[in-house]
Amino acid sequence: MPQGNHGQPVPARLRGFAAVRGGTPLSEPITLDLAPGSVLGLLGPNGAGKSSLLSALARTGVAHRGSFAHGGVDLGGLGHRPRARRIALLPQDLAAPPELLVSELVGVGALAGTAPDPARAITGALERCGIAELAGRRFGTLSGGQKQLAQLARVLAQDTAIVLLDEPTAALDLGHQRAVERIINALAADGRIVVAALHDLTLALNVTTSALLLDRRGGAHTGPPGTVLRPDLVHDVYGVHTELHTTPGGRRILVPADTP
Repeated sequence: MPQGNHGQPVPARLRGFAAVRGGTPLSEPITLDLAPGSVLGLLGPNGAGKSSLLSALARTGVAHRGSFAHGGVDLGGLGHRPRARRIALLPQDLAAPPELLVSELVGVGALAGTAPDPARAITGALERCGIAELAGRRFGTLSGGQKQLAQLARVLAQDTAIVLLDEPTAALDLGHQRAVERIINALAADGRIVVAALHDLTLALNVTTSALLLDRRGGAHTGPPGTVLRPDLVHDVYGVHTELHTTPGGRRILVPADTP
């Protein structure tokens, strides 16, 4: 993956960044430093602009203001191929040609990114997502959850320093949700920068190192997940009273309170 002059992973920085639609910013300007190995949880209710922000970061159709730089290089100024070597996106829209083999779909990521051995990258990504047996299946025959895992394997095969994930567990059963959580942790341990839009606030509390909570008024609240997801702010943004509990194993769980 792209590294600094001394072979070390390099940070990413947002400076006054906001997604823009119809000439109007969807949030207040966002300024953040993202260190290698960090996981930013992009949170907020439906319609707050999470997917638009990810699309603006990846330059896949949504305009932006401000800058998003990696290692001092403004990603907005790069062409499609150089940008694909630094940043990969798992979108909510999982569309792909139905006749495409899963191995071919994952190969699209391997060829677009930095993998020195595309064939090995394809095999490794399929195994990492637990879907090696689907390699010869056509994309159109897969279930919704299988399509999500196939597209996640494509992102992993791209082998980029920055990984953007839009609701990566939305269509998955509990076992595969935990598998994706482990994949996110492994990406961070490998020095990647992960930005994940999440509706599951419990997952956000346990997998992210920082949180960016968007509200429908254009506000953007940033900080450690345990600070951003405090009950008063969650109620202000989501309109739901919650309580934070910790399991004996140390997992934090945010649950609706009895108070309506």
